[in-house]
Amino acid sequence: MMVKKILNLFSVKLNTNNYEQSLFIRKLYYKLIPFFLASFLLLIFFWPSINNFSQKEKKTITENQKNSKNFTFQGIDEFNQPYYLHAEKYQKIINNPNMLLFEKPRAEINLQKGKWLSMVAKEGIFDIEKQTLELMGDVLFLHSDGQQIDTNNAVIDLKRAKIYGNKNILGKSETIDFSSEGFEVKKTGQKFQLFGKSKLKIKKIKN
Repeated sequence: MMVKKILNLFSVKLNTNNYEQSLFIRKLYYKLIPFFLASFLLLIFFWPSINNFSQKEKKTITENQKNSKNFTFQGIDEFNQPYYLHAEKYQKIINNPNMLLFEKPRAEINLQKGKWLSMVAKEGIFDIEKQTLELMGDVLFLHSDGQQIDTNNAVIDLKRAKIYGNKNILGKSETIDFSSEGFEVKKTGQKFQLFGKSKLKIKKIKN
């Protein structure tokens, strides 16, 4: 008899706990219903604005993709040396209409006495107003005399016929190999300077 009474008491407690849990769930349910209804009504009310914003974002992305096409530009520096810019793709930089982001840019300058200088890189930023082009990533300079410079960053001032960079460079020509922490070329090939720690190695000239 004593065992049955204990079991009965335990079952009553379980039933009581189940009832309390059910009551708690009901109260929570009734509290959450107004929240869900309000969220649903707000979503219906603001849905046109959300949809319009999404469409505008898609339109902007599409327009940027359409504008990403070949870019060409020609000019003459202060030494009457014509230069030419080309990029496979370009995009306008946000909040700065005078700046263009280039993909695979190439610059060529026709120097005096029939010589030329060519420059290529992975990316570039062209300032239309200042007429400067910053080259970034795998920058390569080639001169008609055989000189070659490899670096990761350089700036071309097209108006002033000046090229400079403050990153490590490796260069070579028919007679020397050189390296430095920066460089500057003035008058587009007439004056060349190395900055920082620099090394020069003279090649053996074969007779």
